[in-house]
Amino acid sequence: MDRNSPIVVFDSGVGGVSVLRALVRELPEEDFVYFGDSANAPYGPRTTEEIRALTLEALTRLKQEYDFKAAVIACNTATSAAIGALRAAWPELPVIGIEPALKPAADRHPGGTVAVMATETTLREEKFAALTRRMEGRCRVVSLPCPELVEFVERGETDSPALTEYLNRVLEPWREADAVVLGCTHFPFAAEALRRVLSPETELLDGSFGTARNTRSQLAERSLLREAGPGSVSFRNSSPDKGMIALCERLLRTEPLPPLPEKAIRRTTMDPKERFVSIFKQYIRREGAEELLNWLLSTDFFEAPASARYHSAVAGGLCQHSLNVYDCLRAYLARPRVQQVYGLTGEDYSEESIAIAALLHDLCKIGCYRPGFRNVKDERGQWQKVATYNFEDELPFGHGEKSVWMVMKYMKLTDQEAFAIRYHMGFSVEDDPRTVGQALSKFPLAFALNVADSEAAYFLETTP
Repeated sequence: MDRNSPIVVFDSGVGGVSVLRALVRELPEEDFVYFGDSANAPYGPRTTEEIRALTLEALTRLKQEYDFKAAVIACNTATSAAIGALRAAWPELPVIGIEPALKPAADRHPGGTVAVMATETTLREEKFAALTRRMEGRCRVVSLPCPELVEFVERGETDSPALTEYLNRVLEPWREADAVVLGCTHFPFAAEALRRVLSPETELLDGSFGTARNTRSQLAERSLLREAGPGSVSFRNSSPDKGMIALCERLLRTEPLPPLPEKAIRRTTMDPKERFVSIFKQYIRREGAEELLNWLLSTDFFEAPASARYHSAVAGGLCQHSLNVYDCLRAYLARPRVQQVYGLTGEDYSEESIAIAALLHDLCKIGCYRPGFRNVKDERGQWQKVATYNFEDELPFGHGEKSVWMVMKYMKLTDQEAFAIRYHMGFSVEDDPRTVGQALSKFPLAFALNVADSEAAYFLETTP
């Protein structure tokens, strides 16, 4: 591979110029070819398959024309949909993608609220879901789809009354967020309007600098850095509108977001109760959810154990067990084989359904545990009293049935959610095995919740 070959920077439109801007500053000696697919923009509302096909077609054509030595996919949406296919097509080349700067935001604001502004496709892809899962417990992540902001930037409208009005509407509940991650490369060009809408204390984070540093690193590893400059930039666009090239040139000359200050903002990491409430508010939005959460906060749910003598038999164990099951369920449902075998797609396996099934499966234990003592032998064989909990259920209604009943006093459940909670104990309860088997086979979320509950109880939680 010729180290003097150009680097191609690809985006669905003009937004990737924010990444190009960082690349030019990081690698001033390199030649760059920027291609914006504005004729097919915006990518956000398109299907994953459409985005993958458009990206592959454009990069294949550019490879034939320029024989580039590296490709930077300066588009979060295209990265999510096509990065695997691109790397498979050119395994010998550096193909660098971009992702929302969520990890730096969590590092800088542990326990804080981080809003991620992005397209619908970026937010619905497994790549973002996996990134969000890694941040669970470190910060509260709020997803904000902002498709119209892409269109503002594509028109060159980066600071107007209409844009400010739109941002006011989208960001109204999150003006005081600790950080806002710009999860689309178009969005840094609206930085001035964003600063007027957000609190002065809210940090804006842009992943362009990290992408530029990563590009330099990958080129250096393959001895592909150009030895002499100066470099150059040329623009291509699929739109016949020649104004798109002029817009790209103008955007390249704008100032980037300033580097983040060295000193990180420190907060206390969320405790289990705070994390439970954060996940609940983020994902469970249906009618009656707020009333259900308020009721939970008035009960002993956050102080109760998960059992009298076995797993999580400690104060706060019930809340922690529910969070453990949530983590295990999300990890289980993310496995490609699970999705393929059980067809886990659609509304019944949404983030909301996962949160409902995992966080609320053991509500039946509310108000059932009383502090007490039991006799145990110590190492010398002497009987001693140790603190324990006694289980006293004043409303015996069956384990899973009771949880379903308690939830549905406040909000409706889908069939998958109701049967998952009802049969989350699987074959470990005294139900007719044939009935249990039928329920687990007919409602895959019930089977998945049983797996997650067992993993949490037997492997993550100990008996004191």
